[in-house]
Amino acid sequence: MENLFDFLEKKIKIENGTENEIQITEEVVETEVFNIEIAKKEIDEKHLKYLQELKDALVNEETVKSSGLEKRDYIRLNSYVGSRLDTDLRGKSSARKNIEAELESNKTQAFSIDQLEAVSIDEDIFGDKEDKFLIVDGSSLLSTSFYATARDLLFAKTDEQKEFAYTKLMMSPDGEYTNGIYMFFKTLLPLLKNQDITHLAVVMDRSRDTFRREIDSQYKANRSETPHPLKSQFKLLTELLQEINIPVFSHCNYEADDFAGSLVKKFEKDIPIFLHTKDEDYIQLVSQYTRLWMVTGKAEDMYSEIGIDRTNLNVPRGVFEYTPNYVKHFKGIEPIQIIDAKAIEGDKSDNIKGVKNVGPVSSRPLIAHYGSIEEIYNNIENLDSKSEKELLVFFKETLGIKRSPLKNLLLYKEDAFISKKLATIKTDIEEVQDLHLAKLALDINYNIMNKRFENLGMNSLIKK
Repeated sequence: MENLFDFLEKKIKIENGTENEIQITEEVVETEVFNIEIAKKEIDEKHLKYLQELKDALVNEETVKSSGLEKRDYIRLNSYVGSRLDTDLRGKSSARKNIEAELESNKTQAFSIDQLEAVSIDEDIFGDKEDKFLIVDGSSLLSTSFYATARDLLFAKTDEQKEFAYTKLMMSPDGEYTNGIYMFFKTLLPLLKNQDITHLAVVMDRSRDTFRREIDSQYKANRSETPHPLKSQFKLLTELLQEINIPVFSHCNYEADDFAGSLVKKFEKDIPIFLHTKDEDYIQLVSQYTRLWMVTGKAEDMYSEIGIDRTNLNVPRGVFEYTPNYVKHFKGIEPIQIIDAKAIEGDKSDNIKGVKNVGPVSSRPLIAHYGSIEEIYNNIENLDSKSEKELLVFFKETLGIKRSPLKNLLLYKEDAFISKKLATIKTDIEEVQDLHLAKLALDINYNIMNKRFENLGMNSLIKK
């Protein structure tokens, strides 16, 4: 489509022998370029036509897809272009007076491409910054923060060694353990500032006896007891966040990721969402609206693998930003199919059984082809001997599965479906459904926060 800049340039372009210089001569002014009445009419029509096409394109899925951009980036860019064209139309009266004045004096002007101001892509050329909703897995961040400053505890084996390691942990003047909370805020506060976060929620685990224990009593039964210096900080952190006006979501019947999932499904079409965690369960929540900031020591290698220089991205250090395409690249399946992968592969950290002796090498091609474990079982059950042989050939020659998982899939079907229930993040917690987005707008009470930091002996975190 010919835009306004191209339209005007076409009418005035006369090359003077150099690549970047364009000159408007008196002859062009008199004969072709600015027949003022025609130009005004054509420019207005071009503006209006372009505005209408922009509006139509913003709701046309095929047009958005063909642009190669994420939907929200496409809308953001074209909304900006449209608003600038609209502004041009509103201010055309004064602009025309200037044009007419110049034409009347028959001025000859030289225009150089070099005169155009270069604008960095990182500059805020869009006016108001885009809203960003950050959901922090508080349990993950607090635990990571705790052990990052409790190295002696990691190597302690006996109770005596553990108790000695506890004495080295950071504490408040009143004797409260604070090392995890300190690092939690040392990570969170710069994150909010550097990423221009406008909305925030922290989700926390409260108990292991959630609804999943009703599905399988052995769920997470293999985990050791949480050290009491860390357990005490869960309670203290929750209270502190609430005091300084940061929304916290926690309930004994749900896990942190269940609240994250419910918040995502409630608001992801209203605002871009970013999930901050080191828990791979959250991958299932990634969509065109929701990105995952996965905390991982492999982030640099992952960016290198896909040919991206992380320094050119506006993402936090030490995280890899998962999009649907990057999930597909690294996991071989769609984000939502992570649930089916756990159903078959299991998860030792959560004591999810899965299908015995069937791992990613077999499960990922099956899931990618059939789509879900339900469809897998629809295609492998109740086969006669001939059909079963043909299926095994298909597994090997088409899906590249050398060692057939068929026997174990059939034998451990019940475990697979129970595992899928355990691996599925709940996205419809009732308490979230009536929540308004405005309640999550970032509104930290820094006065209270500074006083609490002072009381806890964390003076380096005080914002002046």
